[in-house]
Amino acid sequence: MPGSLANTQNWFVTDLYTEIYGAGDPALLVHGSGSWGADTYGTQRALADEFRLVMIDRRGYGQSPPTASMGWQTDKDDLADLLADLGSAHLVGHSSGGTVALLAAAMVPQAVRSLIVVEPTVWGIADPGDSPPERPAAYQETWLRAQGLPARDFLIAITEAAGMRDAGGMISATWARATEADWAAAEAMRHESWAGGAPIDVTALAATDFPKLVAVGAWDPVLHPDLAGMRASGWHQAVAAEHAALAHGINARLVTLSRSAHAPMIEETDVFNSLLRDTWRAARPALERLGSGVPELAHHR
Repeated sequence: MPGSLANTQNWFVTDLYTEIYGAGDPALLVHGSGSWGADTYGTQRALADEFRLVMIDRRGYGQSPPTASMGWQTDKDDLADLLADLGSAHLVGHSSGGTVALLAAAMVPQAVRSLIVVEPTVWGIADPGDSPPERPAAYQETWLRAQGLPARDFLIAITEAAGMRDAGGMISATWARATEADWAAAEAMRHESWAGGAPIDVTALAATDFPKLVAVGAWDPVLHPDLAGMRASGWHQAVAAEHAALAHGINARLVTLSRSAHAPMIEETDVFNSLLRDTWRAARPALERLGSGVPELAHHR
């Protein structure tokens, strides 16, 4: 893949691990739960031919050390600090990383060049008729209860709570193929707070003038028959309502990737990369009019 590794230590924030590829306008990529930076965004390294990609490992994930408190409460501050240190950057977050990106963008909007959230974990924004509040409440209760279980059983419990059929069989099959890094990420996920409880400041984000985009998968049951249970249970419809309400509420463009489910960056890499590249390029004229200057990151080896 294009883009050489420039730095593997986060010299500008704390002890978080980062990998930096390429040069140009910086883009900060934030992974979701049960993963880590390069695992989620490995196929986005092709964009390093034009942009400087900063992939972080959130606390407790990948090569970043765990802390007593893990989850959106601490991640949002880490991300806001990193954005401020960068001067400004494009911001991309997937799943719970999308939640953290939304929180940080509201905290330091002046440091955000553009915001793209991918299948973010958000609840309580949509009309209750479209997304009953009892659904996330039950899921959060399951999450809290299952945190006391082994990582494999934790994953089965929360997958069942999302309406997946044969969650035990699916997780067992995945577990059999898992690497040590995958197991460690699942263990980290068991210790973090659920991102669905994070308070998203929709009003503050709506007032920002940087480009905003909510990217979601179509969850086509023909292409993803193993996920049919999430539609049958009504889970997917509620999630889709939340994503639509989020996009409307923050004045963002809602983009659906037709062949994807929860991971468009992997399931439709070329389409997703084009979406990022086009969004980042389009932000340049506005930044130039504002006279935005971004300090260069030093290379420490």
